[in-house]
Amino acid sequence: MDSLKKFIGIIFAILFVSTAVPALIFFNFDRRAFTAETYQKAFANADFYNKLPVAMAEAMLSASTDTSQLPVVMRGMSQQAWEAFFRTMLPPETLKVLGDDVLNSTFAYLNLQTDSVQLSLIPLKASMVGEAGVQAVYKLLDTQPDCTFEQIAQMTFNLLTNSEMQFCKPPAELASMLSPVIQGQMQVATLVVPDQIILLSAPLENDPRVKLQTARMVMRLSPIFPLGFLLLMTIFTVNSLKSWLSWWGVPLSITGVLASLMSLGGAPIFGAIFQRILVNKMPAFLPAILLSYASDLASAMLRALLAPILWQGLLIALIGLGMAAGGYFIKGKLAAA
Repeated sequence: MDSLKKFIGIIFAILFVSTAVPALIFFNFDRRAFTAETYQKAFANADFYNKLPVAMAEAMLSASTDTSQLPVVMRGMSQQAWEAFFRTMLPPETLKVLGDDVLNSTFAYLNLQTDSVQLSLIPLKASMVGEAGVQAVYKLLDTQPDCTFEQIAQMTFNLLTNSEMQFCKPPAELASMLSPVIQGQMQVATLVVPDQIILLSAPLENDPRVKLQTARMVMRLSPIFPLGFLLLMTIFTVNSLKSWLSWWGVPLSITGVLASLMSLGGAPIFGAIFQRILVNKMPAFLPAILLSYASDLASAMLRALLAPILWQGLLIALIGLGMAAGGYFIKGKLAAA
């Protein structure tokens, strides 16, 4: 009978080790892969914030954005012109704020707190009505051919009649006259530019985030399985302090060592898995601007996941070794007695 109990205990010990390591990975993944803080440092290193004007330029050229009411100097602008305009308007520190807002909005969307991922344009609109707005328009005009004599005459007439400017590069002598007009037109333009751009919105039916939340729930509950096997092993095998220390110590030691080794040597494997998930599974969840950073997302996930697993594995291994040593010490002490 004791041999049967020992055999069953060994089976449950093996099941504990085989499920504890994946549970450790899943649990940490759920805790860390769905927070904006995990990716902010990685994205800063990848120059993500500096590329936000590209996304904003693409959004301004999308079919859903009405530019017909913009000043004539801002109509028909190319994507490159819009990008240069946004870069002139928004300093790096403002781009950092906007980028963090996109990340926070994305993970609020993934966590079912909102139904869309949004990019706020309020900082942009605040800059448009100031000196930065005037300089941005001059930067756009500088990309155009020099005004002809007829265009200068027409521009002077338009200034006197408060009409729209010509779309050409004006001479520097007209700057003092043009600036107030440009500022007035930029104030009008802020009424047309939306307060926010929707980068991604939830579908009305078959929202893929529901399946994601189900998967996250399984990850969150994954530690129940190894704990259940540990409890069953305890029921069948433990009948004294010495047996408890021995039967718990060995599986915990093996689990901790395997988890630590996996965190140290599993980076290429996990990196490939995460990148595959992002490329194949995440287009339904993430806005396009974030999908273009699939490798950086995978790297950030990897660092956020493997670092805690290493320390948690070492701690579990130390606890297991301590328990196993305690069981051996008690055994030796009893034998000596």
